[in-house]
Amino acid sequence: MKLPVAILAGGLATRLQPLTSTVPKSLIPIDGEPFIAHQLRMLRRKGARRVVLCVGYLCEKIEDFVGDGSRFGLQVDYSFDGCQLLGTGGALRKAAHLLRPGFLVIYGDSYLDCDYEAVEQRFLNSQKEALMTVFRNEGQWDVSNVLFESGRIVRYSKTDRHPAMAHIDYGLGAIETHALERIPRGESYDLAHLYEGLLAAGQLAAHEVKERFYEIGSFAGIRELEERFRRTKLSFAAQFLDEVKQVVDRLDQSAIEDAVGIIAGLKESGGRLFVLGVGGSAANASHAVNDFRKLTGIETYAPTDNVSELTARANDEGWSTIFSAWLKVSHLSDRDVVLVLSVGGGDMEKNVSPNLVTALQLAKDVGARVVGIVGRNGGYTAKVADACVLIPTINPQHITPHAEAFQAMIWHLFVSHPLLKQSATKWESLVTR
Repeated sequence: MKLPVAILAGGLATRLQPLTSTVPKSLIPIDGEPFIAHQLRMLRRKGARRVVLCVGYLCEKIEDFVGDGSRFGLQVDYSFDGCQLLGTGGALRKAAHLLRPGFLVIYGDSYLDCDYEAVEQRFLNSQKEALMTVFRNEGQWDVSNVLFESGRIVRYSKTDRHPAMAHIDYGLGAIETHALERIPRGESYDLAHLYEGLLAAGQLAAHEVKERFYEIGSFAGIRELEERFRRTKLSFAAQFLDEVKQVVDRLDQSAIEDAVGIIAGLKESGGRLFVLGVGGSAANASHAVNDFRKLTGIETYAPTDNVSELTARANDEGWSTIFSAWLKVSHLSDRDVVLVLSVGGGDMEKNVSPNLVTALQLAKDVGARVVGIVGRNGGYTAKVADACVLIPTINPQHITPHAEAFQAMIWHLFVSHPLLKQSATKWESLVTR
């Protein structure tokens, strides 16, 4: 998705009293965790990258829980109503500077599991100032308020109902930011009034969705949504693989290409590639050595392949220098490249993989290039590397498995890259014969 998503989460939720006397509606527990966690994860699955939370009542609690949104794979910014609650339209008017040049908008109590990218594309192609999604409701889940015919909205009103209205405002809209200038600044204003005015001006497009809406604005709605989650709860396998998809989507392709370019330079300089890894990453390092030597023709080594030397050095000289001492004997020079495979990237202060830190300090001292494939925030490797591919954190509970799995994926990308690959892999060569 290209556009940010505004979430209108500033209301008092009086229909849910006393439940919301101390808890904002967005933080009401649904299936064991605050509703907004479900909402943000769903938006990320649908392709959202950035969310603007328009908050008012008990806003500090929402901000404390959501933070910057990184644990949901999103960038989250905030717009605060202030002393006066501004209503759905007024809140968007105040947040306009965060929503240029256009945005999608949903309500803070809505769970809308539809195709957001299709809605966005329909809006961008419409050349209208706004778009409303509609759903053929026929009075089933709420009072219908839209007369929708031949792909367009003929009539819309939340107060002036008509018997022919079979559709309902689904709760997902798209708006060009300049359309918010129709809303008085600093006043309470309902988004429905903006839609009505845009419809009258011929500036409201429509997109019909087929998936029913869920909401937590009522106790009945909460029960329905919890039942829906119980029926459709993702298996662990589905959750884990969904995280994998998110990692792929957020990888920095330019960093990958930069790393390939640096390693490709070894063929011209006659240098060597040294692959460093600890634990599971050490096993990855050994596998990578084979691929680089066999498929790219680059002279490649991993210190961890020599167990006798490494354990002797650890026993006699200390763990922190096992790699740097090995590299000194190997006469590491400015023609060489050090490739680090690591979850944390090394951190001397926290005593996490100090052997990587001392090895990289040596590399910088002698002028060797450094490439990293690391997880979390990259640690020391990310700070000093000439090119570093960071494996983004999607789920804090799965940092290590994702980082170590994607090390393998990315180095296989390296050795398959046209700039590096010189020999065919076995099975592919058999298939082409």
